Amino acid sequence: MKCKESSIFVLDILGTPSFAFEAEDLAQAEAFVHAPWFAPSLGKFFAHKRKGWDANVPLRARVASEEEASIYRDFADEFSDVSDCLFIAHFSELTSAH
Repeated sequence: MKCKESSIFVLDILGTPSFAFEAEDLAQAEAFVHAPWFAPSLGKFFAHKRKGWDANVPLRARVASEEEASIYRDFADEFSDVSDCLFIAHFSELTSAH
C-alpha cells in the first residue's frame, strides 16, 4: 500500500516566507506552528543567528507554491535518511542556495 504523500507548507512570519516543512494537511501544519515547543524553538534559532525574535508575532502556515515546494524537496532529499523527524528548513537559506 502506498503512503499518502505529505504536502509542503510555508510558515510566513510578518508576511515573509520563512520556513518550509511537511505536514499531512493544513490543520496539521497549523498544529505544528502553534505547538508549545514551536515558538521557543524559533527563538533559539533566531538567537543562534543573532537576530531578534518576538514571540508575540503572529505565525501563519500556508500551502507552499510549486516553486517553494520544489526547492524544499530538493533540499530535504539530502536528509532523507532522517525520515522519522519533523524537518523544518529555513526558507531564506533554501532560496539562496538556488
